[in-house]
Amino acid sequence: MNLPDEISSYLKSVFEESRNPLCFLIDRDFALLDWWGFSEAYGYKNLQSGASILDHAPFLFGMLGSKTEVLPFVTTPTGGTVEVHILPHKRRFFVILLSATRDHDTHQQRQQTANELKLLHATQRQLITRQRTLIGELVEAKAELDHRRREAERSNANKNQFIAMMTHEFRTPLSSIINYADLALEADTSEADGRKSSEAIARASRHLLNLVETVLHEARLEAGHLKLRERSFNVQELLDDLSTILAPLAAEKGIAYATYLEDNVPAVLYADDVCLRQILINLLGNAIKFTETGGVSMEVAWSDSQLLIAVNDSGPGIDLADQERIFGAYQRAERADALSQPGSGLGLTITIELTRLMQGHFDLDSEPGRGCKASLRVPAKPSSMPSEDDVVLPAPAVELDAEGTATILLCDDDEDLIDLAEYYLQRAGYGLLVARDGEEAVEKALQYSPDLILMDINTPRLSGADAARQLREAGFSAPVVALTASDVRKLDQRDFTVSLRKPIQMPRLLAEIRRHLR
Repeated sequence: MNLPDEISSYLKSVFEESRNPLCFLIDRDFALLDWWGFSEAYGYKNLQSGASILDHAPFLFGMLGSKTEVLPFVTTPTGGTVEVHILPHKRRFFVILLSATRDHDTHQQRQQTANELKLLHATQRQLITRQRTLIGELVEAKAELDHRRREAERSNANKNQFIAMMTHEFRTPLSSIINYADLALEADTSEADGRKSSEAIARASRHLLNLVETVLHEARLEAGHLKLRERSFNVQELLDDLSTILAPLAAEKGIAYATYLEDNVPAVLYADDVCLRQILINLLGNAIKFTETGGVSMEVAWSDSQLLIAVNDSGPGIDLADQERIFGAYQRAERADALSQPGSGLGLTITIELTRLMQGHFDLDSEPGRGCKASLRVPAKPSSMPSEDDVVLPAPAVELDAEGTATILLCDDDEDLIDLAEYYLQRAGYGLLVARDGEEAVEKALQYSPDLILMDINTPRLSGADAARQLREAGFSAPVVALTASDVRKLDQRDFTVSLRKPIQMPRLLAEIRRHLR
């Protein structure tokens, strides 16, 4: 189909305008025979017939052949970009130059865009890889934070439980000490009652001292305030003091207690004997606590300016899982016998920290069923002059009588406090019923209808709070006085006439009894 002349003319003008065609006719020797078109557009001036075209088109060298050749993007000597068509014709050649600057620029732009896209994709891949790495790090950090949060929550819960437990642990021996001291100081106290009071005070004081030392050492260690206070001390006197404190505990359980001191240990050493004493009390106390048969022994030796101490027991032993657990603060072995034992769960933690403070070394060797061996090695220097310690002692006060005949029911599981209350209440003119747990208190209260109940909140089997609630639900209307070492605001005041916080002195207790029996 032939195009109309108008269209052909239009296309020719458009083509010529956009491509600036230039045609050379040359021979095999590159001699210019003739030319047509827009030579000025390519900077070709002074073209001469018969002259070599290679001066104007060096890109033709080696390109003349028997077939048509097309060179898409060629740079001319004048710096232009052309599309070259070489057409063989009867031993001659037509060379057509078409402007390719626009196509070349477009091609370069596309190439640049493609390169930029490649770079962008590479950058994106790097960013994605980095993002994945960061997400992985964030996941790991979150997992670590969650782990630490759970550990902190567990530690906080253990501390709260420990504080609640220690509140009761402290107030119970304090009540015993204060009231037995009052009893011992009264003018009409018999020699037997005075001795009984002294023995109770001694027991409660030793228990309280152990609790106080444990808590204070842990607090100072956590705060980093505990410092070494090295001084000269007599080794034999230290061991004798430990035997005085711990041998009776072993005797009460019917187990042996022995200390072996090697001859080469210097009589007087220079070190922190307070830290050392606390370490040994913790180790020996634990050994005695968990040993039911056999015995506990301590071997003391000396080598290379170090005191070597081994505490051996014939107790149940500790498996590896529990060994890792018990070195944490407020933690205990998960054996039933360990969980049932009283104590703070701080002993071994403090032992480890004090040993580090003394720049010593502690090791525990144990297997279930084969007992334990706790080995301690601390640096100490021989000395010649032991230090002297100051000794501090205490004191107390008063009482009141009943206005009429009345029966008091006392619910408490502490034998010393029961004996003390029995002495004071009976001497004040009250009849006394005793219950050692909440269930027994409910039974006796409903059976004997006492005029007033003194109810300890922390009692076995059934708590004092639950016992009081059961009594009120059963119609018991007499005064019920709560005795608690915890926060009295946590008690349901509808079940109690009044709440008194331990330790409470007997004169105040007698006054409260008399006030509520009027």
